Amino acid sequence: MGDPAAQYESYAQMIPGAVMSSRMHSIAPPSRSRGVVLAVVLVVLVVMMLGGISLLRSIDTSTILSGNLAFRRDSVNHSTVGLNAALAAMQRADFKNQIIAECVPTAASCGSAAAKWLAMNYWPRLLEADSNGVPVIIKNTTTFDAKFGIQPSAADGTLEGGNKIRFLIERMCSDYGPSDETKCSVSDNYELGGSYRQDKPGSISLPLYRVTIRSDGPRNTLTYTQAIITTRIK
Repeated sequence: MGDPAAQYESYAQMIPGAVMSSRMHSIAPPSRSRGVVLAVVLVVLVVMMLGGISLLRSIDTSTILSGNLAFRRDSVNHSTVGLNAALAAMQRADFKNQIIAECVPTAASCGSAAAKWLAMNYWPRLLEADSNGVPVIIKNTTTFDAKFGIQPSAADGTLEGGNKIRFLIERMCSDYGPSDETKCSVSDNYELGGSYRQDKPGSISLPLYRVTIRSDGPRNTLTYTQAIITTRIK
């Protein structure tokens, strides 16, 4: 039989190509799947990053909107302070004085009436307004503060917490002078000193007043509110 190793070597010398071929088949080719997986992972990471950025932007936008709505609601709530200040002004003696209320600025006897109106943030006829019914003068704070006497103040709460409250009282009439149904918006007829409607002689019609309140708050929030009120004073 002989030595098997010696026989193998003799065969290898006789057929060298066979040995080379077997060695060539024994070496596996390099794998290309690792490169494909890396590309897929990178794409997934980019998509996740973009999704995270979109989520953060959405959260920031929601936070900003919530904050703005909160400031706006606070601004609206502060408008009640302006209404209280307007009601306090309507309790002044000059406001209740019928002679002052029915004065015509062009009359010689009413020289000081206009100054008293301005001191109470009041005007006995409707002023120029925009399409929403907001008086034009109150939309410009510089002009308004230069003309009317009652300014935002910490004493009455119209200047508090970064909010500035301004108010304007207008008698809902188209002209100066005594209030009546021909030129003024009036309430039902009431008896002097009474609180119920009276259809008997001696009862009077009370003029209506429009109170416009401007509320300036933080983050440039701005709101206008209006109230229609009346008094028992003609």
